[in-house]
Amino acid sequence: MPQPDPIIYLNGDFVPKSAAFMSVDERGTLFGDGVYEVLRFYAGRPLAVDLHLGRMRQSLSRIDLEPPEDFDRLPQIAGRLLEKNGLSNAKVYWQVTRGSAPRNPAYPQGVPPTVLMIASPTDPLQLDAPVPTLTAVLALDERWANCWIKSLMLLPNIMAANAAHKAGCDSAILHRDGTVTEATNANIMIVKDGELWTHPADRWVLNGVTRQLVLGLARELRITVHEAVYTTDQLLDSDEALLTGTTIHVTAVTKIDGQTIGDGQPGPVTTRLHEALAGHIAQSCLSM
Repeated sequence: MPQPDPIIYLNGDFVPKSAAFMSVDERGTLFGDGVYEVLRFYAGRPLAVDLHLGRMRQSLSRIDLEPPEDFDRLPQIAGRLLEKNGLSNAKVYWQVTRGSAPRNPAYPQGVPPTVLMIASPTDPLQLDAPVPTLTAVLALDERWANCWIKSLMLLPNIMAANAAHKAGCDSAILHRDGTVTEATNANIMIVKDGELWTHPADRWVLNGVTRQLVLGLARELRITVHEAVYTTDQLLDSDEALLTGTTIHVTAVTKIDGQTIGDGQPGPVTTRLHEALAGHIAQSCLSM
């Protein structure tokens, strides 16, 4: 049975995905000249939408791109997109680029930005679900020096993720000269002696929305939090390691480069944070 053609949002219109086209001069394609966000909807309600909207506004400002006319309505547009696709639980991809213009590195003037939005189904939240786990490899962080901008320029991330896939692992954890930064599509935290460590939210990492939520929950649980740099040796010697992200929530890292982390199972701090985040999502999105 053929699958229905999803509806996407493109430049003010809701159109079937198969009928959506962009110019060959689109700067997002030619230069990666744009930014994006991914947010989650649970039972039709978005999680931390203001944080996502604020971060996209910040990213747009940093690349000198004025927000599109429909910027403040993006959450409402996303809600309508879910309705048109018959979705309740979904991840929604927002992308804004500098638009279409003849190929020239200089910013074009008077060109409207291109706004794209895509919704994909996700599983509903399960409060009693166990902590998910994954394995990872270490990879050199070869990205640019403004990782706090959620840019479309993801080739280094993709190359590292592909190296992890070739090694039979789920993710790559990046480092700069031995200092751990983040994973290819998530923030990383470690636990040592019951205390939580993660790289500070500076130019070298993206300040993930889930990262912010988890750190806030950790402090509420009276878990000591260190937003400070740490090394790959400290990572491998940690009692627990965990990734946080919009699509993966809190996920335990059980092996890195074949070395078992802790006892190879989700640790007590990771489990508490996993449960706390699930409870926060339920309270924010599922309670009436």
